[in-house]
Amino acid sequence: MWVIFSRDKPRGMVDMAEHRKELEKKTKSILDTLRSYQDLPPDKALAALAMEDKKRQYVATEKYLEDVLQSALAPSE
Repeated sequence: MWVIFSRDKPRGMVDMAEHRKELEKKTKSILDTLRSYQDLPPDKALAALAMEDKKRQYVATEKYLEDVLQSALAPSE
């Protein structure tokens, strides 16, 4: 079996490698955007519930911090 080497083959491989790098750059930003959406609930109602839960946690944390601050500022007897 004879193998014929072409002088264009190495250049073709270099072109393909460059094209691959360009495609990887383009898809990276798309994949990064996609990953940011993966944490979202699959349903609008579930998203609303998750937001309400976070709001409740926020209010509870603020109340806790206010209580801690008040106890720290209160004169000790």
